[in-house]
Amino acid sequence: MSHVSCSRLPRRRAPLLLLMLALASVAPEQALSDDRQAWTALFVNGPVSRGSRLLGWFDGHARFREDGDELDVNLLRPGLGWRVGPKLDLWVGYARIETQRAGDDLEEERAWQQGTYPVAKWAGGSLSGRTRLEQRFRDTGDDTGWRLRQFFRYARPLASQAHFGLLASTEVFYSLNAADWGQRSGFDQNRALLGGYYQPSARWRVEAGYMHQYIRIAGRRPDQVNHNLSLAFFALL
Repeated sequence: MSHVSCSRLPRRRAPLLLLMLALASVAPEQALSDDRQAWTALFVNGPVSRGSRLLGWFDGHARFREDGDELDVNLLRPGLGWRVGPKLDLWVGYARIETQRAGDDLEEERAWQQGTYPVAKWAGGSLSGRTRLEQRFRDTGDDTGWRLRQFFRYARPLASQAHFGLLASTEVFYSLNAADWGQRSGFDQNRALLGGYYQPSARWRVEAGYMHQYIRIAGRRPDQVNHNLSLAFFALL
């Protein structure tokens, strides 16, 4: 998506178009299983020292299923990055994910690489992107699962309240191969969020909103839809 094409979008429709793209992959005629969840997250990233091109990254997550009553997922994701220029940061890192189950918990490890970048500005807001490639490993199989994730976020401050703003985001997950532990190739899931943020300073931000998560399930079970209350804290180094 180029700056020129973005600038031609009707200003008031930009966030709505973003969500329409996010939901385009959902199959409404298919039987679905759904849940209401609560997701919390902490993000810390930025230069390791003033003016440095070397970057640090960390995000940690606790996600609760069954109307937010039961812990579902713990996720830790550290990484390092390099500021290539004012419009591109490149990153590499590691992630460990534990999913709580009635029997044995499901454990997954990932290597990941990503680029983060601004895309365009319009209607007093900004659109940014993140492209992430993951290599997924589980001890229930020998294969490496490759997955591509494309994320876009639009944020616009409120004119009357500079510390507050509105945001919309979408992230599409696409599996590049099938793995013997259960990953299958093709569309995996989509996360679309509508909400707002509070940013009291350039180094701190809180975001909250509603996330619609659509997950393609392998086999004959119905696909999953989660209605998530999302709360995230951001700290810039």
